Amino acid sequence: MLASKRMRPARELLSPLTFALALVAGALFLAHDPGDSAIPWLGIGALALVGALFATRGPPRGLVILVPLAGLAAWCAISIAWSVEPDRSWSYANRTAVYLAFALVGALLGAEPRRLLYGFSALLGAVCVWSLAGKVLPWLYEDYGRLARLRGPVGYWNALALLGDIALPIGLCLATRMRTAGTLLVFGWIVVIGMTYSRGGVLVAVVVVALWMWLSKAWVEALSTLVAAGLPAAGALAVAFALPGLTSDGQSHTARVHAGIVFGAVLAADALIAAGLARFPLADGTMLRRIALAALVLAIAAAVAIGAARAHSWWDSFTSSSGSELTNSPGHLVSSGGNFRSSWWTQAWHGWKTAPLKGTGAGTFAVTNLRYRTTSLDQTIEPHDLPLQFLTETGVVGLVLFIASILWLAVRGRRRPGPQLALALALPAYFLHGLLDIDWDFVSVSAPVFLIAGALVARPSSRPRPRASRVVAVSGALIAVGCSLFAVWLGVRWDGQAAAAVGVNDQHAIALAKRARRVNPFAIDPLFQAGAAEVDIAATAKSGRAPGWQTGYRSAIGSAESDFTKATTVQPSSALAWDQLGYFELISRGCPRAALTAFSHATVLDGQNPTYNRHYAETLALVNSGKPRC
Repeated sequence: MLASKRMRPARELLSPLTFALALVAGALFLAHDPGDSAIPWLGIGALALVGALFATRGPPRGLVILVPLAGLAAWCAISIAWSVEPDRSWSYANRTAVYLAFALVGALLGAEPRRLLYGFSALLGAVCVWSLAGKVLPWLYEDYGRLARLRGPVGYWNALALLGDIALPIGLCLATRMRTAGTLLVFGWIVVIGMTYSRGGVLVAVVVVALWMWLSKAWVEALSTLVAAGLPAAGALAVAFALPGLTSDGQSHTARVHAGIVFGAVLAADALIAAGLARFPLADGTMLRRIALAALVLAIAAAVAIGAARAHSWWDSFTSSSGSELTNSPGHLVSSGGNFRSSWWTQAWHGWKTAPLKGTGAGTFAVTNLRYRTTSLDQTIEPHDLPLQFLTETGVVGLVLFIASILWLAVRGRRRPGPQLALALALPAYFLHGLLDIDWDFVSVSAPVFLIAGALVARPSSRPRPRASRVVAVSGALIAVGCSLFAVWLGVRWDGQAAAAVGVNDQHAIALAKRARRVNPFAIDPLFQAGAAEVDIAATAKSGRAPGWQTGYRSAIGSAESDFTKATTVQPSSALAWDQLGYFELISRGCPRAALTAFSHATVLDGQNPTYNRHYAETLALVNSGKPRC
């Protein structure tokens, strides 16, 4: 008996749930979003766990619900064929496949929601503590001196606020079982959401908390927890907003250290107050109901009155495309400006109309943005609205698959009051927040959400383990996806090494660029590195003027021209590719007429880029002078 009890903790540590939570921890702390550097490793880890669980447990019931998500990943991959930025589409297909892998991990786990809730409570609590620690201990996150909005460890304030939206129902549910722990989780995340200055995060938090209170029927416990956590959190936020070293940009390290000491003391004291309030007995339900109803009526009346008075000015501010960006100060929370969102939505609509059925290619809105923007300030990678993003990038087909993926998972997820409901609210929070942001580009929020969704929609299977032939087939598919992830990563790695070698060891730079092109023939950056290395070789030959230098010079210039021209054929919609070609023609070949054609293409594709416009204007003046010929 004693031996059995000793073995139980060891089995728990080696359980599939532990490995799944370790993957989620990697996504939360190591993803370095919105880049792709961590995608291969997280994806390969998830794929390996999927293979192991499938081989040992077999497929659970309900996997058909993941078919739309699998279809979306496949459609993103197919869009490479017509994409205006095929290397980006390949990366986006890989990203979607990784989300599918996390959903499969959740489905194959067969973990009971209570254990999953405790696991996510611990992970989200760790994220909250680490995030706030960056303010208390400035050396943990030095970049807060430049930009004060809270964003670590995720790297983006709105994504961090979304994690808080997911954590709040989990904390409220935890408080019904472990009151002090749940109250502290809610307290910490209220402070974090406030310090992100994320308006969307605040709105979604209100919605998911209201949904929890309505659907769980535990609104008395929820209100008590919110009061116990909210009052101290409000005090901590008031102090934070009063300390420039904590919430103002461009602060010195000394100012941040001083503010961190004060904030740390206040935060610790308020946490103790929250823990103390959590120990008070719950208020009488009848009295609390009356107070809550009165507060709700007053809040609705105030919202209606203020909305009626300010609706027109708010709308004008939100839809303004005057070219002004919102500041990253606490005042951001009460601003009504859209920060170019309405402009990006209009650009996405224009992009969709060019290819309604299939779109411009997964992950390619950056090209559409450059083509249709009206100011140099509103550059972005996505339109900050997930339905519009998939509509413009993957067409009607992609939008249908995306909506089906989200809605089917949300509808079929178990939502019995308790842990199931608290976890299930993660997907509505994700979708609502995605109406205003770029959450699909952040594995730190998307991967945990899809793992939760997969865990809630699947049902344990009573069937025996799968046959060896099925295991081999599934393993082959998983290995193929893993190779796709690794190929993109390897191409980026070799491209970076090639860029570092240009001017130092040009022949090595060319070899590395060719390797990168072999594993990712859709990328154009390796062509830029190879072309730059060839230009350097030509310059060296010309300056040395050794016997026969003309042959080496002409060969290098010809190879460089081939590389830069190839970039414009691989991605003819890339303004950068045309500008690089034009610059080569002007500087290396001394041919303004050829350069003018290339610069003209660049300005058409990105008319608001001051560099491209200057190159075009200066080259046009040279051509009109009539002096240079080529």
